[in-house]
Amino acid sequence: MAPPEPSYVLSQQAPNAKLVRCPETGHGFLFQEIEDFVAESDRFLA
Repeated sequence: MAPPEPSYVLSQQAPNAKLVRCPETGHGFLFQEIEDFVAESDRFLA
């Protein structure tokens, strides 16, 4: 896990990048927001 600021900077520099944040979750975001994670993963892999 990393602080959000460097992730934001990197996302601004990468073409077609999309930064997805889950502010109400912790290290278990995969399990806390499973529907959102699966939807974003599907969009990324499509």
